[in-house]
Amino acid sequence: MKLTIFNCSPKHGINNTDVLLGRFIEGFKIQSGNEAYIYKLNKLDSMEEAVQIFSEAEAVMIAFPLYCYSMPGGVKQFIEKLEPLCGKCEGKKLAFLVQYGFREAVHARPLEKYLIKLAKTLDCDYMSTIIKGGCDGLSMGKGVNNEEILSGIVDIGETLGKTGALNQSQIDEYSMPEVEEKQSIPIMKKILEQINEHYWGAMLRKNGVTLEESYAKPYEVLD
Repeated sequence: MKLTIFNCSPKHGINNTDVLLGRFIEGFKIQSGNEAYIYKLNKLDSMEEAVQIFSEAEAVMIAFPLYCYSMPGGVKQFIEKLEPLCGKCEGKKLAFLVQYGFREAVHARPLEKYLIKLAKTLDCDYMSTIIKGGCDGLSMGKGVNNEEILSGIVDIGETLGKTGALNQSQIDEYSMPEVEEKQSIPIMKKILEQINEHYWGAMLRKNGVTLEESYAKPYEVLD
């Protein structure tokens, strides 16, 4: 099987999407004869080049981070450039990989519906959308569940390599938890407080913003 992958993260250098895709390809290539071609969207000369690569591929995966419950602007631009191919991609397999920091899969479910519709509009054979939360820090080796996340994506890649299809049950299990369990909410609040203070706080201070200022509500209506 020949698989063309678009890494649509807007970040330069090694990013979380890079890390996931690297391990996915590792599993995919366990089956001899499989080939994977990966392109960074922000490294291509133009969106037209990306469209040309997409049009010539037999199977495609589009991977990107979830930002504010939606896709980065560059991904949307890429999708809009695919308009001439609508209804003309019969037989082309299409899959998606969406990763982000929140643990729960529910955050990406509205976007998943859009991606399913996109595949249908292009007349592609929709394989699935791999959704995985809790990926913040993968590229720095600082994630809480890194090994579990990475071993799971290897297994999914291996399944695709061996069968030519993604296993939805396997993906659903990998995406868990769908929502956060009530008993773990207090623990998560404590963890988030630490993340806000030490990770995001450091990022804010680097850019001259205090943590307190980050909670400002300039458009709040005051009585």
